[in-house]
Amino acid sequence: MVSRPVHATHKRRIGAMPVGRSRQWASRRRGISLVELIATVILLGVIFTVSISTLAVVARQRRSTEQRQFALQHATNLLERSVTRGWSQLAAGTLPTEPASADVRAVLPEIEHRVDVTENSQDFDSRRVTVLVRWKSSEGRSPTSVRLSTWVYPTESQSQ
Repeated sequence: MVSRPVHATHKRRIGAMPVGRSRQWASRRRGISLVELIATVILLGVIFTVSISTLAVVARQRRSTEQRQFALQHATNLLERSVTRGWSQLAAGTLPTEPASADVRAVLPEIEHRVDVTENSQDFDSRRVTVLVRWKSSEGRSPTSVRLSTWVYPTESQSQ
């Protein structure tokens, strides 16, 4: 038997290349294919579109909530000012009110407000004070409104 040197056999194994299909497959998988790139771009586009539409809905709901809070605070202020006028100045009908402040008009486009006083037809001597605040939403939809009511009773000195 002829003995070969150890280093010659070793070189043959290190320099061996894959043969047949395995060699072709190894050379194909070095990068990403065009199909994979297109699928990734389409997937990112769908995710981006859904995210943008969701953010738009959230922003619209936040704006609507802010408008309702401003309207409720404005109605509360009007109701408080009306009730503190006194029994003699709360005659049945519509009470005169001051125009809304610039801050309220900036948040509530085309704001309208009204304070109505009605006499109670029951046994008790009382008056119902109702405040109505209406505005158009920023999207131009139908007017939205907030309504608050309270009942005012005369004090003992005012009822005599």
